[in-house]
Amino acid sequence: MTLETYKRIIDAGTILCGVASVLCLYKFRRRKPEVKFQAIGFLGVVLPLIYIEIYFPSVPVRNLMMTAIIFPMALGPLLMFNSSWKGQYRPLTIASIILVLLFGAWNFFFGQQGDFNSNTHVVASALVILHCVVFYYYLLTVLPVQRLDRLPMFWYTAGYLVYFGGGLFIFAAFVVDVFRDSLLLYWAIQNILRSIQLILIIVCLWLDIRNIRLSTSSPSV
Repeated sequence: MTLETYKRIIDAGTILCGVASVLCLYKFRRRKPEVKFQAIGFLGVVLPLIYIEIYFPSVPVRNLMMTAIIFPMALGPLLMFNSSWKGQYRPLTIASIILVLLFGAWNFFFGQQGDFNSNTHVVASALVILHCVVFYYYLLTVLPVQRLDRLPMFWYTAGYLVYFGGGLFIFAAFVVDVFRDSLLLYWAIQNILRSIQLILIIVCLWLDIRNIRLSTSSPSV
């Protein structure tokens, strides 16, 4: 894995994240709350990445910025799930948000500090995966539908499972410790998973926009 290849993967992910942000912001007032929370999460990721690209183009990872990116990357889906299940499991979401913020701050100042903050990513990934599992349980028990593939939240959740499920294994502390010399490769794999997740979400957002247009163009009865 060369540095140039890694930067191209990062750039591709940044572009996809930007596209997802634009699709979330389109007709923002008419979008569902879960889409609005995703918009906040995407903007919280893409804006620091653009900042890094402009002011630190020769440095692939700035620990402070990359650590800050973890927070909106995790808080966006956590708030999205809380909205989608109408706050039924709100204590779980509140506890998860507090845990991510406190552990992330502790890990940056006292834990791994200036090193690669893999532990924060592992904790955030585990909590998002837990919310994905709880949402599927909620979907099957409280909100049964005949065609899951027609439910946007089903695909949003699948995308988050792809990314955070891979991140949970890739950035586990024992992997980083054993294969520290291949850290750039693991970062590249993580960003490829991120791109797959974003493609799934972009398709869902486009379908959601199409449904809004169809509802707008349909004559009232």
